[in-house]
Amino acid sequence: MKKYNRSLIAAIAMLGIVLPAKAQELQLSLSEALVLAKTNNKAMQVQLLEEKVSKMETSESRGELLPTLSAQGSYTHYFDRQVIFMPGALVGNENEPVVDVTVGGKNAVNTYLAFQQPLLLESARRQVRTAKLSEAFQEQETRAFKTRMVADVTASYLRALLISESLKLSHQSLERNILSLEDSRSLFRQGKGLKVDTLRSFIAVENLKSSISYLQSQYETTLLHLARVVGLEVGQTIVLTDKLGLDDAIRYLDTAPLSEAEMTASRPDLLQAKLSVEISRSLVSQTKAQKLPTVTVMGAYQLQAQSFDLSFSRWPGTSFLGIQAYVPIFSGNRINSRLGKSSIRLQQGELALKDLSEKAAIEVATHENSLREGLRQLEIHAKTVEAAKINFAMVNERFQSGLSSRLELTDAELALTESRMNQLQAFYKVRIAKLEYDQALGLLSE
Repeated sequence: MKKYNRSLIAAIAMLGIVLPAKAQELQLSLSEALVLAKTNNKAMQVQLLEEKVSKMETSESRGELLPTLSAQGSYTHYFDRQVIFMPGALVGNENEPVVDVTVGGKNAVNTYLAFQQPLLLESARRQVRTAKLSEAFQEQETRAFKTRMVADVTASYLRALLISESLKLSHQSLERNILSLEDSRSLFRQGKGLKVDTLRSFIAVENLKSSISYLQSQYETTLLHLARVVGLEVGQTIVLTDKLGLDDAIRYLDTAPLSEAEMTASRPDLLQAKLSVEISRSLVSQTKAQKLPTVTVMGAYQLQAQSFDLSFSRWPGTSFLGIQAYVPIFSGNRINSRLGKSSIRLQQGELALKDLSEKAAIEVATHENSLREGLRQLEIHAKTVEAAKINFAMVNERFQSGLSSRLELTDAELALTESRMNQLQAFYKVRIAKLEYDQALGLLSE
């Protein structure tokens, strides 16, 4: 009995090894995918950390204007005591003009406390402004990354929906063509059909199988990309819950035209270009400040002691407080060269901002026209699908009554499938056009 139980347990264990675990399925809508991406996307997390780094750099630049306080200490043991050189007459040796005199103890301790406070350091003050602008630039880079991520997730999700719906239509068409192939073979065996009709049906079936295989591969690849972007674990299966059709709650062209200022405020790339110009302008000002004098308050307090046997009984102190001024006179033309380079960068930034603003206006107009055309095409394809359905029903009825040929039925089925595929493509193009239109308006980063 025990042997039987051991064998049963071993068999169950082997079965667990042989049979793969069922992949965990995740029901996922587009809105849920976007929420997951904002939370789990690794590249997004890297960008958020980069934003924190820029905040630390701003804090670091502010530190240049704050006081500094440092302390140091040292202990020294002299195997040969220190010497100083003095005139021989001062130490009672008239025969030698200069003699060496041993001084101090063999053990020495020295402590030092230093203090500095900039009073006038204009270059550091302007550097703080540059750091704040760089911090704002990184914030807009985060917004721009969110925009690109939302566009990527949405486009991938819509592409997966398109392929999924195309697969359903292809499978439906395959079922009809398989039935058609079986009918053709039956009629051919009875001598009531032509061999060419059977070959035509066979070719149609094989072509559909090939298309389905290709679409399935594309579908799996798209889902893998979508899973990576939204930050899902490897092996987790995604089940799409949305449909490719239009959302009735969305007014696809109900957006008022934006002014240039509103466009700049809504699009992170335009704000980045504007901040880039401000950073270049601040760098020019910061470079000019390097020609200005600096004034620093400094002070120190020192305790020192020496002895022969580590018994430091006396600790004489020394302290001072003073002001140090530094005036740059000539620096090998380095400051002027940096100033010229910063000025050129400023000109580049201004031209890039102007060019990007013009491109943004063209993008909005282009994507708006694409969206309008896509909506018009969608209306046309909706009528075409209805016509193709009616035509297929009529031809099928005639074929069942023996009034129509198999070729006519095959052509009607092909027309119906193509019209439905075209309608799916039209839905997809409208959704993508809306996505690109919103991206051009700067609405995806909200």
